[in-house]
Amino acid sequence: MDYKDEMRKLIDIVKQQSFTAPLEHTLDDMKTMANAVKDISDRIDLRVRKSLQPTDNAKKVKPNVKAFPSIKPSTPLPPKPNTAANSNASSTSDVPSPSLSSSSDARDDFLQKQNALSPTRPQSTV
Repeated sequence: MDYKDEMRKLIDIVKQQSFTAPLEHTLDDMKTMANAVKDISDRIDLRVRKSLQPTDNAKKVKPNVKAFPSIKPSTPLPPKPNTAANSNASSTSDVPSPSLSSSSDARDDFLQKQNALSPTRPQSTV
């Protein structure tokens, strides 16, 4: 007899006894079977996790990946002088401010895209 036959017999015995045995014994049998199923499930989960994790030898092997060639500028950027005059100026002076027309164009473009995505509203009845 293999383990599957024995397992099926035990399950059949518990099923049959659930109708005739006292309720306390039936609940105890059910708890025992539930705990056994949980233990088996935990063991199988552990085995699956171990099988999915690479071994120590596989961790040491690095994949052969070619790096992207770095892009170098043709002329290096000159370093900015750090003088007292620059420290008094605001930090936004280095950043060009957008013109008024470009910001209004951006706003109009944004509103146009937003209106295109808005849901259509039902017309009121006359």
